[in-house]
Amino acid sequence: MINIGNILKRSWHILWNYRTLWFFGFLLALTGGGSGSGSGSGGSSGYRFNSNNNNGSSNSFQPGPFWQSVTDWVNQNISPLFVHPDQHVVTFIWIGVAFLLFILLMGAIASIIRYVSETAAIRMVDEHEQNGTKVGFKQGWKLGWNRRAFRMWVIDLVISLPVILFMLLLVGLGALVFFSATNAGSTLAIGGMIAAGGCALLFVLVFVVLMVFLGLLRPFFVRAAALEETRIGDSFRRGWSMFKGNWKSAALMWLAMIGIGIGYGIVILIIFFMLIPAYILLALPAVIVAAIPATFVFAITSIFSSGVVAWVAATLVALPFFLLVVFAPLTLVSGWYQIFSANVWTLTYREIKALETVKPEIVPAETA
Repeated sequence: MINIGNILKRSWHILWNYRTLWFFGFLLALTGGGSGSGSGSGGSSGYRFNSNNNNGSSNSFQPGPFWQSVTDWVNQNISPLFVHPDQHVVTFIWIGVAFLLFILLMGAIASIIRYVSETAAIRMVDEHEQNGTKVGFKQGWKLGWNRRAFRMWVIDLVISLPVILFMLLLVGLGALVFFSATNAGSTLAIGGMIAAGGCALLFVLVFVVLMVFLGLLRPFFVRAAALEETRIGDSFRRGWSMFKGNWKSAALMWLAMIGIGIGYGIVILIIFFMLIPAYILLALPAVIVAAIPATFVFAITSIFSSGVVAWVAATLVALPFFLLVVFAPLTLVSGWYQIFSANVWTLTYREIKALETVKPEIVPAETA
């Protein structure tokens, strides 16, 4: 049986004494999840606000030259797209293609960074526990930049297959309900809807249990690939073997991490609001940082397409950089938790592996 308390303490100690891991934790938190919001109001005069006082005179708010130029540009280039959308089909297609390519590119980059960072964090902690060495970011990145990271990506891809299957089942149930309601009598339609609803509920329960179980197994699968350099199939077999022989220890550690995760969720919510002054202070540097790649993309895109597409592409590129700088403090805090969690499961894997090697052999009874 593993010592959960010692593993948690050791993981915390490594987190605060191995600062290079913070960089990889930041990258893990960064690639784990951006949001944006906007609001607007209708009107044909842009940023001009008029009001009449009791004497019938008019008071006007005149924007500065910069905002006036922005308003003129929006009225000239953006507004016609929505006033006569049928006349700008090609523009909408190009915007859609640019957005899709941007999403695919960002997804590929995020996946590479995520799995290389996770592999590096796991191997750095393992080597630190073996011989006490600490490496820099460059050496840590080299530890993650190999086939092990790719195998971890494939393992996650295989684990995600139940999600795809579940979505297909839901689509099938939705089709069943639709055809039952349109092509059958009222009694049969109601029966089909009730049956589909019951099956959907059953599928959801089975899906939740399955995903929890796979989430419990994943740390063993990926660490078999990262630490023992096993192939994908062997990683599944090795991880399952370790879990099966020590499922009580794994389940108790999982429950402990669930409790810690709940506490972390409460703490990060408090920290989010506490860091609002930091977000405001970082807004100006964020604009400066985001303007650099946005200007480059705008200059390149404007050569091959219209100004609208160039502005959209520049905005899409600028937004991640802006959010990265503004929410950097919160991302760092989230990265600490990512590294702590990775440390816990790496040390758990190591301890279970050590227990397997020191299991007492069964000594045959002496015969008289």
